[in-house]
Amino acid sequence: MRLLWLTHFVPYPATGHGALQRTHHLLRVAAERHEVHLVALSRPEHAAEWAEARAALGAWCASVAIIAAPGTAGRQGRVAAAARGALAGASYWERLFDAPAAHRALRALLGAHRFDAAHVDTVFLAPYLADLGDVPVVLVHHNVESDLLAKRAAQAGGVAGAYFARQARRTAHLERTLAVRVAENVVVSALDGERLRALAPNAPVTVVPNGVDVDFFRPAPGTAVRPRSLVWAGGMDWFPNADAIDWFADTLWPALSAQRPDRSATIVGRGAPASAVALAARDPRVRVTGFVDDVRPYVHGADVYLCPIRVGGGTRLKILDALAMGRPIVATSIGVEGLGLTPDVHYLDANDPDALVAAVTRLEDDPALGARLAAAGRAYVEAHFAWPSVGEALHAAYARAGGGPPAPGDRVVDGRPAA
Repeated sequence: MRLLWLTHFVPYPATGHGALQRTHHLLRVAAERHEVHLVALSRPEHAAEWAEARAALGAWCASVAIIAAPGTAGRQGRVAAAARGALAGASYWERLFDAPAAHRALRALLGAHRFDAAHVDTVFLAPYLADLGDVPVVLVHHNVESDLLAKRAAQAGGVAGAYFARQARRTAHLERTLAVRVAENVVVSALDGERLRALAPNAPVTVVPNGVDVDFFRPAPGTAVRPRSLVWAGGMDWFPNADAIDWFADTLWPALSAQRPDRSATIVGRGAPASAVALAARDPRVRVTGFVDDVRPYVHGADVYLCPIRVGGGTRLKILDALAMGRPIVATSIGVEGLGLTPDVHYLDANDPDALVAAVTRLEDDPALGARLAAAGRAYVEAHFAWPSVGEALHAAYARAGGGPPAPGDRVVDGRPAA
């Protein structure tokens, strides 16, 4: 098949946020079987990085176009995007990613080639669907965005909560409208499939789960592990992650450090919130690294991987990475939702400060338990989340969108995976 890919960021390198990792690896597995033409939006200030990205992605793709999205350029651009969205009754993000040059690039590709399907990487790229004409669209939902925005509104309250509630309503309308118009909707979990079908009961929905590079992320036997050490790894410029670390800094760490003063914690990733930075400044037991090129040494060297997410949707690539590295995990139920993990088999479940302290203590005091969880977690991701096997579900979605024969794959039927 000949595929047109449109994405709202440059999917290279694969060391950024979770959606970037997912798109990077799905693009790679798609290009192994199909002819892919990529159009990627980018912040103008990242232009110096485009040449390297074009060369790397060009090794897989038949063509690569990287287009500056002016709406993403600094605070001024984002404020202008918000104003345009308000005037048009559209969501903020639709206007953020709407770039005239990208429309021109799409029309040029469509004039030069006949495409069997178009992969559109978020509902917020809706302004480009008119350019695609009668090309069947596979619309990707990294999260059911309206659900995530509604949760953020409830968490924020006040003026901010009212703003996000309005964005949630606009986004729900967009999802409801587009989900029944496109040829296929791709979600990351059966739970997100249920959420989308609640908005649009007749929408065609396919589950293509998040995955993990099980060769890159693997156990490191013999690594020196720091006793009573915790680690978090994830970009905190995404609200659910920032909220998790705010909770950790304000509530969880005081409880953890009071119970066992010799504990330490490392927070890895870009965009650490002010609460974490201030905590690290006053408490030498806490380290904030910022962005790192390779999270593996930090995760391998920690006693416990902690995921205190309270708000979210989709599934957590950071959890899959930690499982693949054979690390024992303490997480909230929301932190692992959509992955099919079993508490006390693959991880320890903890949804409040007391439970979290108790779970961390269990792992510190029972190394055999940690080893059992780690082995079971590694086996689980090898069986269900290696990218080549995940890619089969994506290929099936493309085939259905392009009029090929139906395949069971991970098709959602009435909100549940097909048998």
